[in-house]
Parts: sequence; C-alpha cells; structure tokens
Amino acid sequence: MAHVTSIHHKPHVVVVGAGILGASIAFHLTLRGAQVTMIEAGEPGQGASRVSFAWLNSYDKSPFAYHDLNRRSMEMWERFKRRLDGDIDLVWGGELRWSVTPEGAVALAARARVLQAWGYPTRIIDAAEVRELEPGIAISEMTAASYTDIDGHVNTGDVIWACIAAAEARGAEIRTQAPVTGIQLSQTDASTSKVEGVTIGDQTIPCDVAVLAGGPDMPALAGFADVKLPLYHTFGATILTEPIAPLFKNIAVFHPARDRPPAINFRQFSDGVVMIGATAADNQQEGDRARTADDVVQIMAEAAAVLPALQGVQAREVRQGRRPIPQDGESIIGFSDTVPNLYLATTHSGVTLAPIIGEFAAMEIVDGATIDLLKPFRLARFGST
Repeated sequence: MAHVTSIHHKPHVVVVGAGILGASIAFHLTLRGAQVTMIEAGEPGQGASRVSFAWLNSYDKSPFAYHDLNRRSMEMWERFKRRLDGDIDLVWGGELRWSVTPEGAVALAARARVLQAWGYPTRIIDAAEVRELEPGIAISEMTAASYTDIDGHVNTGDVIWACIAAAEARGAEIRTQAPVTGIQLSQTDASTSKVEGVTIGDQTIPCDVAVLAGGPDMPALAGFADVKLPLYHTFGATILTEPIAPLFKNIAVFHPARDRPPAINFRQFSDGVVMIGATAADNQQEGDRARTADDVVQIMAEAAAVLPALQGVQAREVRQGRRPIPQDGESIIGFSDTVPNLYLATTHSGVTLAPIIGEFAAMEIVDGATIDLLKPFRLARFGST
C-alpha cells in the first residue's frame, strides 16, 4: 500500500511519546528533513524507558528475525552516539551469566550453540575463567557459565535528552505535560482513514503523519484511531544504589544464577551508581520484584552475597513502572493498513532497538521506503491493523 510521503515531500510528523523510541524516531526524522512536533503526556523518559535495565543485547531474542534485528541495532549504537555528539554513558564489555543446576548448565550450553550458529559470540567458560575475568565476584556454586563479549548498556535518560536536543537544534518542537485526547481522522474509502491531526487538550495539531511511540499507553493511543494493538504489560522495577567504586574489571552486565528464580541482574553507570534488576519467579507474568521496601532490602542482601563490594551499600532510588510487550514478545513497527499515515512503534527490547527503529522509521516515513527487515514485525501479522 502506498503511503503519504516521498523524497519530494518533507512531511510534518507528530511523534507521540518521548521515551527512547519516540525520541530516536524524532531525531532521525529531523536528520531526513522532516518537520517534527513531539508530544509527551508527562516528562521525557519518565515511562518504560526510565525503568528499563537498558542491557544492549540479542541473547534471549528469538526467532532469528527478531534476534537479527536486535543484533543489527547493537552494531548501530556507536554510530548513533556519534550522530548525537553527546555523552550517553554507553558502556561495552560483555555479559556474564552462570547456572547453578545441572539442568541449567545443559540449557546454557544449548543456548550458546544456537547463538553461535547465528554468529553471536557467546562462549562457555568455567569457574577459573570467571574468576580471572572478574575477581570481585563471589562464586558459591556454579555448574556452567557463559560470556558474551559484545553486549553493553547505556543511560536511557542521557540518550533521550541528547535526541531531543539534537532534534530541537534542527527545528523540532516538543510539548510536554500534553496527554493526547484524540486523533482526528477523515474517511478516505470504505476501509481506510487518514490522520488529519493529533489533539492535546482543546488544540489539534495538523500533521501529514502521526507516529505513536507511547510505551504502555499504546493501546489507548491507537484506539483513538480505531486501531487495536495486541499488547500486555509487566511490572518493571530497577534499584539504583549510591555511587561506589567500580565493581567490574571487564564485563558490563552480570546475570548470576539465571536458572534459579528469582534472578538478580547488575550493571554500573560511569558515575559509580549500580543498577540492580530482580525478576520474579515467573518474569513473563509477574515482572520484577522490587514492589515494596521489604523487597528492596531482600534484593540488596542477595546482591551483596554475590558482589561483596555491595555490602552495606544503600539503595538510593527505586524506579517502578509498566513495560509494554507485544503478545508474541517481538516488535510492532510500521504503518497501519487501515490508517495508512499512522506509524506504530512498540516493542520489547526498546533500548537495544532504538537506533534501528529510529532510522528505519524515518526512512519509511520520509522516503516512502518499505524495509524488508521489518516485514516480520508489521501489525498485520496479528490479523488486525
């Protein structure tokens, strides 16, 4: 289906949502000459992006098409950083994990074989190699370990504000504290409509294209255009500590004992703050654990048992929120078939995917491209558009 843009027309695009996906899309749109208005219901980066553990990876991403999209996006992060021309606290060093049960060791080895077949450089290592890699980690029990040296992490807030600053420098406008109250449609034929504008309060902002990148609010936002999105939410929570000396000698992300829920995860910002994520026994259904003050105390005790340098370290902040996940766990990216100038962008792994979704969305919107790599991620696969 033909869409509204071409290389001869630089559209006015309203981007709804100033999390990491919306900010990346807005930034990339301005690089291609579009006029951009960003709309954010609250303040930039205060939704799902703020809660994210922000691990840049393609480890648990299946099937291959989804793994490949994430892997390609990982490779784009350095270029993304250069284009933003700012400090986004992008850290590489790889991801370390281990198992504590015989079954976990089998699963770890099996996943490593799949990833290696896909060209992802994961390798199995033993306890001696773990100690050499990271001497500060306490190993009480281990049946196997794996190390993936290309993984990293990033500060989502830094990325979002860098995108906004760069977009504004190219003429973009941002409206904050501006929840969307409607999307104005006109009927084009019996089966399709066209977005004429996006309403905030009593004002409608006319546009050629509307982009919805509203995180957990996506079903309600799409509903304004009579588009149904098959999403569910999990509870997301991350704990930030007071700044401490560097925890890790080499790695960027640490996931001990992934086969014995509840799991706990670590990364450290360049300012010394440690981010800790702690998933519940059934992460797909329950999300993360840090719901109460007692949870936080328990998680900090577990953290210190694995990383002795965290003994006595205080939790400074607990971030909580909703994480939107498409029903099949992958991404929804692209124009709606029933509203051909409405572009949708929602996904699990939004931080890893921010560079590739931003650039590809801008190409599809401004240049009228139809990108083959995005074909598996169109809304139409769910049977509703």
